[in-house]
Amino acid sequence: MTTFVIRRILVSLPVIFGIFVAVFVITRLLPGDPCRALLGEKATEAACSAFNARYGYDQPIPIQFVRYLQQVLTGDLGESIRFGVPVTQLIVDRLPTTIELTVISLSIATFFGIKLGVRSATKRNSRTDVSTMIFANLGVSIPVFVLGLLLAYFFAVVLKGTPIALPPANRYSAGVIPTEIAVAWGLAGLQGPLRGLLDFVSNMAIPNAILTLNFGNLVDGIKHLILPSVALATIPMAVIARITRSSLLDVLGSDYIRTARAKGLSEREVVSKHALRNALIPIVTLVGIIFSLMLAGAVVIVFGLRKGSTLRGCIAGHEFGKPLGAGPGTRLAPPHHPLRHARRLHASHPGQGTLNQQLADAHSQPSPQQLDVQKSAGGIQTLPSLTDM
Repeated sequence: MTTFVIRRILVSLPVIFGIFVAVFVITRLLPGDPCRALLGEKATEAACSAFNARYGYDQPIPIQFVRYLQQVLTGDLGESIRFGVPVTQLIVDRLPTTIELTVISLSIATFFGIKLGVRSATKRNSRTDVSTMIFANLGVSIPVFVLGLLLAYFFAVVLKGTPIALPPANRYSAGVIPTEIAVAWGLAGLQGPLRGLLDFVSNMAIPNAILTLNFGNLVDGIKHLILPSVALATIPMAVIARITRSSLLDVLGSDYIRTARAKGLSEREVVSKHALRNALIPIVTLVGIIFSLMLAGAVVIVFGLRKGSTLRGCIAGHEFGKPLGAGPGTRLAPPHHPLRHARRLHASHPGQGTLNQQLADAHSQPSPQQLDVQKSAGGIQTLPSLTDM
């Protein structure tokens, strides 16, 4: 077993290296440059030259790639130019809501996908089968952002004022601020890994509400998660339904199924106790793949959860390092507060004062995400860690 695991790891190394190379090259092929994307109208040739020199963008591409690999191998993911915080911190802050939404969406997709697939296979070539497969094809064909807009319009606009109306955006209702689990449990002074784990779970709306016994926040969190979860679950549910139908039809034609029927078992017992268990083997593999894809790259920004917006923002801002997890563009970024860091650099490097001031001005402008939070909360600042990736 150990030999097999070692062999598989060694075989995967060229694949991992190829992924690093491919993503690195693709990010460099994007039109534009990080300086103009970050500074906007304030970007001048002199400022961009200083910007590229400071962050290493003026170095040859092979040297940038070698620096990137060195950082990855040492566990240094660098710091974000756009946000001014370590990339690891960005990931940790946004990962809880990503996990929560992914788990809920995948649970919905798996449950209803298997149900529809079994129903379709047991009613082969019937109206139920045809209608289910039509629904599955539509689910695969409709983009998530289109379905999200339709759901938001229908449940938030058309059904506004009715008992089944649902909120179209944001993680919580205006003015709702969740309590940290450590504070609710009287462990405000707790430090170390356990406090980090509690803070991580605190950024998940539903577990936070359950563990702090705040059922008002629980209902509010569930209501805000219904629409994005359904939108994100539609495509996986359609795929699971189609694969379940195909796998179950293959199993239903096996000899042991014919024997089970000959023994006098009901069709329900044949399907549930004998056929479905073997038919679920490819479904389990598929669900694992879908989970990894949803966790790594699902982008849902229609409902204001900002799931994927960090990745989308760093790509739009040409932050080469963050889509990769690290990079030459993130290593030397301003830590902590950008304005204080710019003033400190100006004191130590007076010749770069213009660039530092422009960077500080660019960072000091409120981002669209911050404006959305302030607007939705009526001026009440909600937890920034609830902004998802």
